[in-house]
Amino acid sequence: MTTTADPSPVLDPDSAADIDERGQTKPRRGFRLPSFRHLPGRLSKEQFQSSPLGPVARRQPPKRNKWLDRWGWYEVRPEGAWTSTRQAEALNVATMRRSVRTEGLMTGLNKISQSMVITDPFELYGAEIENINVAVVGDIGKAKSSLIKTALCWRQLALWRQVVVIDKKRQGNRGGEYGVIADALGVASIRFRPGQGGARLNLLDPAISTGSARVDGVTPAGQETLVAAVIEDTMSRPLVETEIAALNLALRLVNERAIRDEREPDLIELSDQLLNPGEDTGAVFGPIWDRESARWGRDPGLALRRLCEGDLKGLVDGATSPEIRAALEYPFVHFDVSDLPTKGPALRVIMTVINTWLANVLAARAAEHEQTLLLVEESWHVAEGSTGKVFRDNMKLSRGLGLSTVSAFHHISDQPKNSPARALMQEAGIVFLYGQDRVEDAQETVDMYHLPPGSVEIIMSLPKGHCLVKYGKADPILMEHVRSDIEIELTDTDEVIKGVAA
Repeated sequence: MTTTADPSPVLDPDSAADIDERGQTKPRRGFRLPSFRHLPGRLSKEQFQSSPLGPVARRQPPKRNKWLDRWGWYEVRPEGAWTSTRQAEALNVATMRRSVRTEGLMTGLNKISQSMVITDPFELYGAEIENINVAVVGDIGKAKSSLIKTALCWRQLALWRQVVVIDKKRQGNRGGEYGVIADALGVASIRFRPGQGGARLNLLDPAISTGSARVDGVTPAGQETLVAAVIEDTMSRPLVETEIAALNLALRLVNERAIRDEREPDLIELSDQLLNPGEDTGAVFGPIWDRESARWGRDPGLALRRLCEGDLKGLVDGATSPEIRAALEYPFVHFDVSDLPTKGPALRVIMTVINTWLANVLAARAAEHEQTLLLVEESWHVAEGSTGKVFRDNMKLSRGLGLSTVSAFHHISDQPKNSPARALMQEAGIVFLYGQDRVEDAQETVDMYHLPPGSVEIIMSLPKGHCLVKYGKADPILMEHVRSDIEIELTDTDEVIKGVAA
């Protein structure tokens, strides 16, 4: 007997499956749908309507909470998708926006948004930064000097700001590299030379305060601090309390005599006072220490005499040259120290004395509200020893003095962990990070400034004239330094290597 299969499928009432209007079976929650692969076809609409199960009513969706719905709790959260760096370049249009800042001097071009970059420390102060000091870090030949000479020197003069340069980098027989800018502006360079024949800046210049606090609270390092730092670097040890007492007493007596005679005191006179204090000088220390106090100034006095007769002869051991005082009447001041030896204390001492003298002069004329920039490219020379600490302490008064100090360094790894040089780099409000050729130097840069991942490769691949700019809490900016035709001419330092006459 032959049986014919019923073409209509037989549904099991216990299968607990819902059937939609197209005849498709849908399992109910909590049940497993049996396999219907053996069925010859799908249910037609008529078969579905005549099915024993019949249409099954759907449950009403749960009622949404009004506040959760308003806060978006019921919205579908889209999942992110992987992409490549080449494809993601198109997203820059959506994630980057052009800077709306228009105040200040332009420095370069943002390579991502193609907008101008403004790194004017005086204009960024208050809104973006709280420290107006600037640091420039990068390997040799990456165009750090071009940035400093243009954006932080030449262009600043257009806003009637004063720029003071301590120039150590020699350029042929002209002297320091900034001599070409001084010539273009018609300003005489102040040239320091070891021995006789150069300019002199008195370490005991009356413009440097003698410990009297100012009413506005802005008090740069005075003679006591400066002279003590120079002596400590010379003796390679800190002064003890008895030596400090003898030094301060000698400074007071020497300054009092100079005021009576209407002249400037000098280091030779201070050295003689320490070595030959006089019979009644020790009375200020009491009868017990009267005679013994005459010996307290022996070592500091001998150290000063050695400096005056050796390393510092003709530099800081006499009255300040008149051209130095007159130089501050001009917007551009060029201190040329390229003739001073790199080894020894002379270069470090003269840089610190210039910094301290300038800070005291600016403090005295703070009521004029002048904005000044001090440029020190070879900054590692002033970042060592006690004189380096004085330099750093003066930088902390930048806001009260209106003085922005621009310092340049090659490698962070060259400086010890507790070096004042690292403090100068870390405390700067604006940092220009140029390329580094070694992985260690690039990694040190990333670690110090907490740059995002991948910055090591970026720093090592930066072409000449490009840098990462970081200021305040903003993300670093990839910038190309832009120069005008006259700036290109002023920053050309290849004449010696190309054989062109200076």
